[in-house]
Amino acid sequence: MNRKFLSLIIISILIVVYNFETNIKKRIGFINYDYFQTLFEENFSTNKIVIIDIDETSIENIGQFPWRRDVYSKILNNLNLAETSVIAFDIFFSEEDTQNPTKIFQEFNLNSENILNSDQLFLESINNNNVILPLVGATKEIKKNKFSSKANIITKGENPLNYLYNYQGYISSLDKFNNAAKGLGSISIIDSEDGILRYVPLILNIDEKIIPSLSLETVRLHNKEKSYLIQTDQSGIKSIQTRTTNFNINENGLNFVKFKKIPKNTYISASDIYQNNFDQEALKDKIVLIGSSAEGVFDLVKIPTGKIVPGVQVHANIIENILSKDFLKINYLTKITENIVLLISLLVVLIIANYFKPIYSILNYAILLLLLFLISILFYKQNYFVEIYNIILFNSLLFIYLLYSRFVEENKSSIENEKKQLVLKKEREIAGEVQKKLFPTEKNIENFVYAKNIPARDVSGDYYDYIKVSDDEIYFTLADVSGKGIKAGMLMANASSVFKSFSKLKFPINQLAQNINNQVKESSYKGMFITAVIGKLNITSKEVEFVNFGHESIMCFEKTSNSFSYIKAEKPPLGLLNIKDANTINTNKLNLNDKNIFIYTDGVTEGYIEDEKEFTVKGIEDEILKNKSSNIKEIIEIITNKLNNREYLRDDITMMGLQ
Repeated sequence: MNRKFLSLIIISILIVVYNFETNIKKRIGFINYDYFQTLFEENFSTNKIVIIDIDETSIENIGQFPWRRDVYSKILNNLNLAETSVIAFDIFFSEEDTQNPTKIFQEFNLNSENILNSDQLFLESINNNNVILPLVGATKEIKKNKFSSKANIITKGENPLNYLYNYQGYISSLDKFNNAAKGLGSISIIDSEDGILRYVPLILNIDEKIIPSLSLETVRLHNKEKSYLIQTDQSGIKSIQTRTTNFNINENGLNFVKFKKIPKNTYISASDIYQNNFDQEALKDKIVLIGSSAEGVFDLVKIPTGKIVPGVQVHANIIENILSKDFLKINYLTKITENIVLLISLLVVLIIANYFKPIYSILNYAILLLLLFLISILFYKQNYFVEIYNIILFNSLLFIYLLYSRFVEENKSSIENEKKQLVLKKEREIAGEVQKKLFPTEKNIENFVYAKNIPARDVSGDYYDYIKVSDDEIYFTLADVSGKGIKAGMLMANASSVFKSFSKLKFPINQLAQNINNQVKESSYKGMFITAVIGKLNITSKEVEFVNFGHESIMCFEKTSNSFSYIKAEKPPLGLLNIKDANTINTNKLNLNDKNIFIYTDGVTEGYIEDEKEFTVKGIEDEILKNKSSNIKEIIEIITNKLNNREYLRDDITMMGLQ
């Protein structure tokens, strides 16, 4: 199956798997959520919230906790004098006050008519204030007495109870207190699997009744509202609204709390309120939450920023989010956004892994991850949480797969190519061995003609040959084929066979050259040609006859005067044009008395010596002058050995001498 097509199938599978809520996906999402909450933790943006804190100082000043109910009554009365807006308790009063003096007198059958009744005082204080009392859902039926929300709840659409967290029973304060309170609100929380509080239900299903949270009720009474409008559709809860406020929730009524730093002046010790030792003006029209931060009261929860805070601080954060309209939104829109970002990023990974070199693939993938992270930050700054860690994980899985499969595919291709190269190398080695057999082996004429070839690769594009056809005459040639490799070697072998055949028949040089040219023209590949010197040497007359077809100039060394002269090419290279008449080829004649002739390819003049310098014609002249007393064989050996100084030669080295 095509790797790219398979990649598209894997992308489809990854998108489907991404939308399954597995434990590992949840935990990665939690890490992402907690990191952003910590990284972008803000300060409270409202000063309308006050927490009356039952702290260690209060317990030390007022007495052992729980306090007698007249203490709370006095606190409520003092807050009433400060004209606070609403007072919400994060404390239950689920039993009769065990410290109530009236009750103690009654137990001992004493007259309690004029004795302080703490429960009655507390009840009257609740009646006289805008008080909200808590209740908490229970998984089994604990209470069965009738109760209902203090607010008027209007529903529109599907039945909200089908989508809310459900509790069969509940725990609350005594009925007399609940009945006197202006609001009842749930303080039920839903810890994540790791015990960290990230979201809180704003409405719940308790005993088949819709119950708002303590935070929701607090805002409702603060805004002097009477009703909630709950809108639902088949996907769940769409919205909760009052006349002035729209509360942020997901389809199950959950609110994702955006935890913020609470200013120190938000907290006031309960003992200061009890002793009326506070600025009443500072609490006017404020929302008051009464809860405990004292150790041993066991009302502490861990939040995403890593802090352990009292439960009352959670309610304060929710209320602050609502009042400042600074909600953290996680809903179907953010899920759609996640899927779009995931799909686009997976397609980008597909392009990066398939069309970039591995080193650039990794770099571009790192840039993609950075962009994804920045995109998620931009969303978060707009209060939309997109789980980018899971998107990065799925992108990483695809990237690793694509990179590995590409490596396997390219490695397989590389192995196959290496096998082909080994076969070609073997063929080149065979071709090189065959080519070596084309070079002459007649040692008895080396005193007159000597040549040497050093191929740059397995097969040389250069060629030389000499044949003694009689006691007096030696035919010779030195040639250089355009191009390299086996094709050049094959063309040279073709020309060599013509040279050998017609030389042995003692053809005149012009006719020999004509036949070689026409054969090369007929068998050359895509415009290949040969530069060559073709000639014959008469040993007796010491005369050499030759013709230069586009080759390097022939060097003539005068031994007596130690001077050099050069004979340039007069004809174009072999194989470019068809020659119909041999008489059009004019040969050169030269007497070798007290002279040496040297013929070489450009691999000699352009070959490298030390420091990457080219040898040049001047280098040849210098070596000849330094070794002028030597014969042509010794001179050629010195020059070719000087050039054969590295593992990979720049070009074939071929040189011939005549004397």
